[in-house]
Amino acid sequence: MTWAGEADSERVQVFGELLAECHRDLFGFIYSMVQHHSDAEDVYQQVALVLWRKFDEFELGTNFAAWATKVAHLTARDFIRTRRRHAVAFSDEVLEAIAATYNPGKAWRSDDTSDALSVCLKKLPPKDRALVEQCYSPGRDYNQIAEQQGRTIGAIYQAISRVRKSLYHCVKRTLAQEAF
Repeated sequence: MTWAGEADSERVQVFGELLAECHRDLFGFIYSMVQHHSDAEDVYQQVALVLWRKFDEFELGTNFAAWATKVAHLTARDFIRTRRRHAVAFSDEVLEAIAATYNPGKAWRSDDTSDALSVCLKKLPPKDRALVEQCYSPGRDYNQIAEQQGRTIGAIYQAISRVRKSLYHCVKRTLAQEAF
């Protein structure tokens, strides 16, 4: 379907709904490629702009998430090639493998994993839970959090890394217990 003659407000609404439906999966896919939250946010914004600019080319009724993922793959790959700001970056072969195994029709976290994560988040000490909430709040970055807490950005990265590792092991244990 082309959008010629369609009201702009309807076009904006349809685009917003489609993007919102796949936001979590798309962001997770981007993060899996760039490995840094702030970089993933930057790439996600670039992807959203490209998707909007090319929305006239999208055929309604086809898989928006698959189309968005393809755009995200190309955008993230270009981002990594041109802005290798971090010491560790995936090779092109690894990026291609990630893209090839990603299934936009399947959530990047299953319901069981999501439930286990919720349980594990509740088990965190209040200070760690607050840090997670701050780090994953829209529009926040580590620099702001470090400044607010009077800590260095390195200390924030270390703290969130420690909490992520703790959550990972907790989720893994919880899922293993549920399997029996």
